[in-house]
Amino acid sequence: MKIVRLVVVPAVALAIAMAPGQVGQAKSAKPVKKVETVVSLTFDDGDSTHLAVARMLERRGMRGTFYINTDTIGDELKLTRRHLAAIAGKGHEIGGHTLTHVRLTELTQSEQEGQICDDRRRLVAWGYRPATLAYPFGAVDSDAKAVARRCGYDAARSVGGLREWKCPGCPASETTRPKDRYEIRTPSSVREDTLLRHMKQQVLNAEKSGGGLVPLVFHRVCDRCGLYSVTPERLNPFLDWLAARKSRGTVVKTLQSAVGARYRPVPG
Repeated sequence: MKIVRLVVVPAVALAIAMAPGQVGQAKSAKPVKKVETVVSLTFDDGDSTHLAVARMLERRGMRGTFYINTDTIGDELKLTRRHLAAIAGKGHEIGGHTLTHVRLTELTQSEQEGQICDDRRRLVAWGYRPATLAYPFGAVDSDAKAVARRCGYDAARSVGGLREWKCPGCPASETTRPKDRYEIRTPSSVREDTLLRHMKQQVLNAEKSGGGLVPLVFHRVCDRCGLYSVTPERLNPFLDWLAARKSRGTVVKTLQSAVGARYRPVPG
């Protein structure tokens, strides 16, 4: 009878003998990279309610972008220069919004320069370093974009162009390095008829579509104070909800920080 001998090879030796790639060891799983959605909370027109808004953001560790018309600072229902300094002192971004909140597309290029450049020069003279501009009414044309660049702004925000209940076919978010830095897109302005679920959905749309930048446009924050307003009772729960999204990769940044805009000196 033929005797068959069985030779048991230690597992370690077997592993050494096998060619690279043949070892049946489990490969370590690659960490899943979180998709980042960046929300920029922007507030237009230097409204007097924005001092309280800045504090609302600060309580949640957030910072916003406040766009200022320098000719109206100190007017009734507007921020004062002292208020503006208090907001900037807490780390919020101060940006330009033209001298008097005019529709730039109705002006000559020379008039656009006066509105955009003189407004920025004044902000710089007051000690600020404005890097981004918001076009009043979101009204922008090729001349206004050229003037914004010439006046030293590194980026500019329009209004509209992103997905919302009024534009279901629009893209869900802007890229954090926008293709057109002088016409950064947003959903429409938040209004008194904008519901809490609407604001949430604008963020969720971006999260579900691969992340990106969602600049939100606010004006007055008060009760029954006009079409372009939102109540504190609606904004507060939205900010609480937004703060809780950080664990999902959604963060709040100023628009300047979100797009990497740099301060440039005002041309002579």
